[in-house]
Amino acid sequence: MRQVKRFSPRFRLSLPLLCAACLLLSLFPGSRTAAGQFLWRSIGPYGGDARAFAAVPGEPQHLYLGDTDNWIFESRDAGVNWMRVGRVGGTEDAGDLIVDSIIVDAADSHTIFVGVWRSYQSDGGLYVSHDGGKSWKTIQALHGQSVRSLAQAPSDANVLVAGTLEGVFRSSDHGATWSRISPPPEDPLSREIHEVESLAIDPHKPEIIYAGTWHLPWKTTDGGAHWHNIKQGVIDDSDVFSIILDPERPSIVYVSACSGIYKSENGGELFHKIQGIPSTARRTRVLMQDVHHREIVYAGTTEGLYRTKDAGREWQRVTGPDVIVNDIYLDSEHEGHILLATDRSGVLSSVDGGVTFAQSNEGFSARKVEALWPIHAIRGAFLPV
Repeated sequence: MRQVKRFSPRFRLSLPLLCAACLLLSLFPGSRTAAGQFLWRSIGPYGGDARAFAAVPGEPQHLYLGDTDNWIFESRDAGVNWMRVGRVGGTEDAGDLIVDSIIVDAADSHTIFVGVWRSYQSDGGLYVSHDGGKSWKTIQALHGQSVRSLAQAPSDANVLVAGTLEGVFRSSDHGATWSRISPPPEDPLSREIHEVESLAIDPHKPEIIYAGTWHLPWKTTDGGAHWHNIKQGVIDDSDVFSIILDPERPSIVYVSACSGIYKSENGGELFHKIQGIPSTARRTRVLMQDVHHREIVYAGTTEGLYRTKDAGREWQRVTGPDVIVNDIYLDSEHEGHILLATDRSGVLSSVDGGVTFAQSNEGFSARKVEALWPIHAIRGAFLPV
């Protein structure tokens, strides 16, 4: 299970701090609107916890990014610069929704779906925006559910699938209505297909769905009417964090779990464990296959980013061990351009295929500020009191 550190209650501003803020605003009249309301803009500190990427279909330079504090960020230059575009959830939310799944609709790029959850709690939800992320509304069918995974069928944009703590839910009408396709509570299988951490849909057959749970992977070939366990070769009680299918040969399936990485060449009926990643880094949160060279696969772990150039036979780590990778974006337009969404370090970028990485957080701020230092003006400069 992914865990995110909970933070202490939000800091309350004292009177001196409020006075300092008023002083700043009085010295910057442009920070006040015509109606007398104060406008604020983020000036950092940039970086923090980045969770999930999504690219606009057909526009690989146009990206969205989710954080651990309800916010969605946008970049139109492949992650060089970021801008806050909208806050998921209502005004009553405490501000600790983890935006872990983002889908930019393949049929309408202004429509975005996000799945969110809250750390150490069982609530969350599925939200939709029809204006490019500026405003959001909850999808009532999954209101309050902890949504851990989300997928759209590559061959049919009307088909969406969501994985929650309760099971698997499917929409066949572009998100308008949803129904549970995992076994109902009275079915003995319902005790197995829940805590759905990962999903994958066959690129050619939307009725074939893979679901990774906190205890093993499952598969349906008829849109959820029947499910069967695909655990042969997988260590028992493995949390399945990520599932990817080869777009040209979907019978090739990669699965990442807390016990390591597995590969199947017959649609998940038999897996074999891929060697080469040390046991300390087995918590592989995300897998991503290179769009230019399908034999290249990246594995984002809790101890850095690993890469194989030969479809899993050999692996090498291409970052330091202190990098915790939550998601990977591979630029389909510029070969060798990689973005990582990480804990603490925000977004890391490589333009040389992972040889080197640098922070790419301009405009992205997802840190919890729990204290402020009052300042005053002396000869036009601001110095600490």
